[in-house]
Amino acid sequence: MANGTRCDVTNSVRLQVKLSDFTCKHEFKLLNGGPFPIILGLDFLQRTSMVVDMASRTFNYRFAPQCSGRFGNSGEGIEGEPFLRNLVAQVWVSAEGKGGGPKHFDVEVLNSEFLMLCSPVLGTANCEPYEIEVSDVTPVRSAPYRCAPPKAAVIKDMVNGLLEQGVVRSKKSPYASPEFLVPKRDGGFRLVVDYRKVNAKVLFDSYPMPTIDQALDQFSGASVFSVLDLNSAYYQIPLSERSRRVTAFCSPFGLFEFNKLPRFARILQSY
Repeated sequence: MANGTRCDVTNSVRLQVKLSDFTCKHEFKLLNGGPFPIILGLDFLQRTSMVVDMASRTFNYRFAPQCSGRFGNSGEGIEGEPFLRNLVAQVWVSAEGKGGGPKHFDVEVLNSEFLMLCSPVLGTANCEPYEIEVSDVTPVRSAPYRCAPPKAAVIKDMVNGLLEQGVVRSKKSPYASPEFLVPKRDGGFRLVVDYRKVNAKVLFDSYPMPTIDQALDQFSGASVFSVLDLNSAYYQIPLSERSRRVTAFCSPFGLFEFNKLPRFARILQSY
């Protein structure tokens, strides 16, 4: 150790690590007589792209800088430190069988190896900000829809979640479209903004849409096909600053604008 103490590695375990909104599996070495409950090494920092600021005692991730956390002093221990208490969500030790049978496909292993791709936290696409073109500069506005108090609480939680992830921001705007909830099959709700008045002003781009025949022609000679589904794909596409005011929506809790491309807005087919 840095203080001259010698600690023997007795074993290794795989831990289900949970930091902020991210979870992954990582192999930790067991030190006999170690000075700290958990030590995060360079291999862990490189794998998770974690950035640690010792001065402010905070950490975040390069691929999601808006998602940050705090850690306390090393002497506080696990009991009084949420950072260490939440670090280990599940412990498991895997032993290789002696039968030599074929290894099964482990989704959790794949998730831990590609943490940045499988993270539930929304990122930002590396592309030019999307521009919403409207036919005129006259804004459209509508009053908020009435909703029952239980649904208002659901809307508030959803909006707060979008604020925390940087998808929306609280802002003043001459535009105002009402929002409402749509039931989902799993019993939850989806937040929807009524952009019908805005969509009537959005200029349509006459981009030729590909046909099924053209798509099948591109598959000629291929033997492996993959399908990728982006997590809330619209919310990963950045909006230009000029277009954000057009996406403003009103709720019982204020007026908000989208920083990312909202759902149910009429978008250009060529994007």
